[in-house]
Amino acid sequence: MELRVFQNTTIDEVKERFSHYFPFLKLEFFIYHHHTEDSPQKKEIYKGNYLEETSEFFKEGTIYFSPGTTIAELEQEFQIELGLAARIYRRSIDTWHDTSQTAHLSLAKQNSMGGGMVRAKFNMHTLFL
Repeated sequence: MELRVFQNTTIDEVKERFSHYFPFLKLEFFIYHHHTEDSPQKKEIYKGNYLEETSEFFKEGTIYFSPGTTIAELEQEFQIELGLAARIYRRSIDTWHDTSQTAHLSLAKQNSMGGGMVRAKFNMHTLFL
């Protein structure tokens, strides 16, 4: 599997391609705000259009991954290969969970866990109809 990223690639394009492979995982990109004496450095989910706007270190390239790639490995690849701060979230019943505590698990395992939560919600709600 691969994600090719160019200067004019939109964030939505990359997120859609990633979701095609792993529908119960969500990819987000962060932008860092430089700190001043009054406020520490912080990062927040970037809501703009283009990946190149998220980082002064952005570079075009291709990320290669497989179902066996761990969350930690993929997030590191985005940082090293593209200069992007990425985070992957796993679907839970009604929300998205940060995967930093389970980053050692593979994308396939995380996706399966997210899919199981969605199916459990569906079964819970339909059970009492």
